[in-house]
Amino acid sequence: MNFEPLEIEGVLGIRENVMNDFRGTFLRTWDTNTKLGEFQINQASFTLNPNVRTLRGLHYQCEPFAENKVVFSPQGRIFDVVLDLREESPTFERHVSFEIGPKCTLIGLYIPAGCAHGYLTMEENSSLIYFMDKEYSRDHSRGVLWNDPKYGISWPQSPLHISDTDLGWKVAQNP
Repeated sequence: MNFEPLEIEGVLGIRENVMNDFRGTFLRTWDTNTKLGEFQINQASFTLNPNVRTLRGLHYQCEPFAENKVVFSPQGRIFDVVLDLREESPTFERHVSFEIGPKCTLIGLYIPAGCAHGYLTMEENSSLIYFMDKEYSRDHSRGVLWNDPKYGISWPQSPLHISDTDLGWKVAQNP
């Protein structure tokens, strides 16, 4: 596994040699002999998105449940977005976006606490594996509207499948 710093403070791109042959795909999703060894997994989740243009996010948790995340896309192709909401960060209110998946340059991302995360599926049956260092707390779960003009995220397509919760996040107020 190789890690590369991205444009948002603390966000890392993850590269891995993906092996494909007649049997399918083999991908390492964890290696304690890398930077991941410092990460303490509290929860892991898997999501399979059967439809193209499914949007999930932008999600984060506030303190005391603010979580660091590692996400991998072992199947399909995901347009992934990370938005920095840490007021003390030099990259506050900036975002990065990448396509991740087994045929992309990046297979996954490390996302620090205080950053919102969301994605749009670019292929059918795209999936993500999440590793989090804090437990999920509904009371501390927050979100940012995917198309909030304040952040100017340029999505490659408009979503066709999006939850009522993700449609209901409020537009940020400019000071």
